[in-house]
Amino acid sequence: MIEETARVIAVEQDQLLLEAQTHAACHACAARPGCGTSLLSKWVGRRFTRFRVHNSVNASVGDDVVVGLAEAAMLKGSVLVYLLPLLAMIIFAVLADSLIPAESGYRDLIVLLVAVVGFGLMLVLSNRLLASRSNRSRLTPVLLRKNIAGS
Repeated sequence: MIEETARVIAVEQDQLLLEAQTHAACHACAARPGCGTSLLSKWVGRRFTRFRVHNSVNASVGDDVVVGLAEAAMLKGSVLVYLLPLLAMIIFAVLADSLIPAESGYRDLIVLLVAVVGFGLMLVLSNRLLASRSNRSRLTPVLLRKNIAGS
């Protein structure tokens, strides 16, 4: 289970609206001093993610809580969001490349456009798969406990 601390910013019936700071992995990386990603994350500044969870620990506004997400859910979400669109882009590009005659003057441009269309279509499909009721319940973080200062 992957755990993260979040702050309660609103309570609505039995749901909590939480805000968690988005972290970059840069603080643990040995290449941080010379890495462009580290500099970019400093330049962009602090970013926050908001999401809802069921209030199973009787938390109130201002409380810090610990939420968890199963590793399998993180892997499934990553595959849907990153891997499938890239695979679709490659497959669409290869198919277009094999179907378009070599003599075509705009062959490379057409292959590029078809690849982008494949990427976009799979992004839309992935978004719909993630938003489906069955996946939403499995990919939603769960509230584990209130965060006690110092733990």
